[in-house]
Amino acid sequence: MKKHFRPLLAGLLAALCLVSAVPAYAASSADIQDEIDDLNGQKTDIQSRIDELQARIDSLEFSEAGALEKKDVLDRKNDLAAQELDVLAEQIAIADGMIDSVQEDLDKARDKEAGQRQRWLGRLRAMEETSDVNYIEVLFDANSFSDLLTRLDMVGQVMEYDEDLEAAYIAAREDVEALEARAETLKTENELRKAELQQKQEQLVADINAACEVIASMQTNLADVKAALEAEEATKAELAAIIEEKQQELEKAKAAEGMAKPGTVTGSGFIWPSYTKWLTSYYGPRYLELYGYWRNHAGVDIGARYGSEIWAAQAGTVITANWYGGYGKCVMVMHDNGYTTVYGHMSSIAVYTGQTVAQGQVLGYVGSTGNSTGPHLHFEIRSNADPNTTYDPESFVYYG
Repeated sequence: MKKHFRPLLAGLLAALCLVSAVPAYAASSADIQDEIDDLNGQKTDIQSRIDELQARIDSLEFSEAGALEKKDVLDRKNDLAAQELDVLAEQIAIADGMIDSVQEDLDKARDKEAGQRQRWLGRLRAMEETSDVNYIEVLFDANSFSDLLTRLDMVGQVMEYDEDLEAAYIAAREDVEALEARAETLKTENELRKAELQQKQEQLVADINAACEVIASMQTNLADVKAALEAEEATKAELAAIIEEKQQELEKAKAAEGMAKPGTVTGSGFIWPSYTKWLTSYYGPRYLELYGYWRNHAGVDIGARYGSEIWAAQAGTVITANWYGGYGKCVMVMHDNGYTTVYGHMSSIAVYTGQTVAQGQVLGYVGSTGNSTGPHLHFEIRSNADPNTTYDPESFVYYG
């Protein structure tokens, strides 16, 4: 039994050694590209959120500026109101002094009225007590003409005194009533001024407090949104670093798979500019969904994964490496054979204007910039003599 078990154990150990010697599974370029596409999608979502947050920040900062401007107006209004309140306070103080002065005059007038009233009442009582005296009898009792004149003068003086006494009392009474009315008017006006002063003070304090609360709320919201923006930007930076690593991993995978090698040179001297041969739109008339009308398509659209390499179809000089209208990020290479090739909708550009490039050199990476509905490469061949003259790339470049 033991003799049979030993060979079996040796076989298992050998098998284990073989298994351990097999290299670990390496992700394919397609898998890596899918990861990159997913990460780019996440990055795009993050960028959308960043744009929204920045728009909110711009709006809040604009609103905050308006609120601060309003607060500044309120502060200046407060300064003017404070000056107005100082003037009003002086008016109230003057009015208080006038009331005090009128009150003093009123007290004197009342004392004078009381005295006049006492004298007048005293005279009335005296007249009541001597009501049996007849002024006619007094005159007829005169002994002589001179006595008559004397008696007439005495009676006149008594009657004049009575009239003066009554008039003085009436005047004193009228002075008291006038001063009472004046004092009441001053008091009413003063109360109105005080009420106006209090109302202005309360309204001003309420307006300033409300403005301060609005500004404080805006500043809190602004700080929160800025913190969220910083967090999103940090996440975006982390994703960008991961994407960069994945791009390097993708290039290694392509090199290992032989996918990064440009195609075969054809009789025209051009090679196919992408690893894929799938055409999503052909040269010639086509319907543009973005605009809703037919237009001549000056090149072909090559369906390719986002971020995949774009190669120079032939050696030449880069004459454009920038954003180019509806082409988005675009590279144009002029060749010595009389043609210029155009590569549009790139996600990023790997060359610069004026650079000399070799056939098969990476010009950039597939994207969806400009007038594009999805990741693809727009490829054109133009005449150097007349850039408006274009040719069907399928008749120049073998892509089968």
